[in-house]
Amino acid sequence: METNHRTPKETIRAYCVYCNGGIFKEIEACDGNGKNPAFHACPFHPFRMGKGRPSVKIIRKFCLQCMGDSPKLVSECGTMDCLCFAYRMGKNPARIGKGYFADQARKMKAEKYPLNGDFDIQNERSSSG
Repeated sequence: METNHRTPKETIRAYCVYCNGGIFKEIEACDGNGKNPAFHACPFHPFRMGKGRPSVKIIRKFCLQCMGDSPKLVSECGTMDCLCFAYRMGKNPARIGKGYFADQARKMKAEKYPLNGDFDIQNERSSSG
């Protein structure tokens, strides 16, 4: 498994390269747009060329399609070497603990569990000689 973090856009592009055996002309000619009845409509098709700004929800949709539309199977997926694994739940792992809702959760926790005692919030250095 690769440890480098990819953006959703990079993840989708990498998956398309993998899916087409690394043949870039095949990626361009991909029939995953749903018009050909021999192929399913791939949620990655509009983003296969590395253009656009896909949401992590697109990867979630792809994972659901892969697992027969079963959210339970997606959450239990053990295919950690899949390029989409980190995004399978529709969340960006690079954004965990960031953003508006994380700030709200921290504020609520601070109100619910206030610190006891008096603390001086000055940044002092010890003066050991």
